[in-house]
Amino acid sequence: NPRRRQNALTNPVMIGALTVLVTIVAVVLAFQANTGLPFVPRYDLHVDVTDASELTRGGEVHMGGVLVGAVTSVTAARDRAGQPIAVLNVELDKSIEPLSVDTHFTIRLKDAIGEKYLAITPGHSKRTWPQGATVPTSDTSAETDLDQVLSMFTPPTRKGITDATESFADALAGRGADVNNAIGAFVPLVDRLGPVMRNLSSPHTRLGQFVHELGEFTGALAPVAARQAALFDNLDATFGSLATVADPYLERWIAQTPPTLETVIEDGPRERAFIRDATGLLASLRPGVATLRTSAPLLASAFVAGTRTLPASGSLDERLVGLSHTLADYGADPTVTQGLARLTLTADRLTPPLTFLTPAQTTCNYVSLFLRNVSSALSDPVGTGTALRLVIVAIDDVAGGEAVPSQRPYLTPGTAGGDNHAPLHVDPYPNTDAPGETAECSAGNEPFSPAHAVIGNPAGNVGLHTQSSGSKSSGGVR
Repeated sequence: NPRRRQNALTNPVMIGALTVLVTIVAVVLAFQANTGLPFVPRYDLHVDVTDASELTRGGEVHMGGVLVGAVTSVTAARDRAGQPIAVLNVELDKSIEPLSVDTHFTIRLKDAIGEKYLAITPGHSKRTWPQGATVPTSDTSAETDLDQVLSMFTPPTRKGITDATESFADALAGRGADVNNAIGAFVPLVDRLGPVMRNLSSPHTRLGQFVHELGEFTGALAPVAARQAALFDNLDATFGSLATVADPYLERWIAQTPPTLETVIEDGPRERAFIRDATGLLASLRPGVATLRTSAPLLASAFVAGTRTLPASGSLDERLVGLSHTLADYGADPTVTQGLARLTLTADRLTPPLTFLTPAQTTCNYVSLFLRNVSSALSDPVGTGTALRLVIVAIDDVAGGEAVPSQRPYLTPGTAGGDNHAPLHVDPYPNTDAPGETAECSAGNEPFSPAHAVIGNPAGNVGLHTQSSGSKSSGGVR
């Protein structure tokens, strides 16, 4: 019946009921819009986090700044190691399904009043999370809240910051012109800061590793934080003591420091000779200092004995003082000064020949052997007296012999029987281990051959062996 249907549509009761029903459905949909509309397919995941960080049911899920889902619930659970964790059950739009397994989930602060949301940073892995998968805590994190940052400002810290601010204010009071000049002086610094920052930003600088190592260093200092605090307390006491002498003593010291440094810079080259001599002196003293470990007790006992003996010595110290004055006057006498200069010159002149002649005695014992042989020649008895005083030194007059003047050396081989006139054997400049010579004692060690002449040092090295000055030999040293 058309009329009856028309009456039903125009019935106020029916119209009111439909209006109430539509309103109820709209309100329900409005309340459930944040957690997903009913009968709409969703991409469900379970995200494990170590701390939900005040993220609650109905929290938004964003990816790239776009709303892609919501947190349907937050439940407490435990991981495999038994540690408490929170599980975020999220419903995501089907449009982002599936997410790669290296996708990262971060709980972030949405606004200043503390509202949180879950941010998704997509990964690049080919493996993906299936529907209903659980994301481990290794792929999740949470940003530090502002209230957590502010919680480090405890009442003592806030008081310290207030005191520091007031102190800085007092320090800058009345110094506006100086601050302006300092800011103007910073302009070249800023201009030169560009290349420095480019170097720091270079991968070769490895600034990131430096910051990481600095963090580890700071972490190593954490156990000794109390000692560091005590250090600052002690520094405060030290600077408090210095404050009493800051005016005028420290101010004068600071004002005199630049001229002092300039004087040091100017006189530094002149001091190099002194520093070089001082270095040589300390190097020479090093062996003596090394023996102090054993000699120090002996020196200490000598000092102890001196403290007992010197007081009983009467006027010894006065005599020593008088002797010192006398020596000072004697050293200042021009005649003594000239004599010391002559002695110094004589020592300088004698140094080269003594350097050459010293090995003749110290190495080859020639001086002692010569004196011994001369003494033996004067004291060794013969039938009618001593050898050198009574025995006639005969010179054989043989033509071409060594005792006869000749233009050439006598090289005739020795003859058997009678007087043996052998060839010439002479070593006028024997080696004595002197500087520049062969290390040998050739005089007295030359081999003798009746058939061949030997002139000068013998061939080969005859060694450093010589006769001891205590032993006697009838022939002596040749």
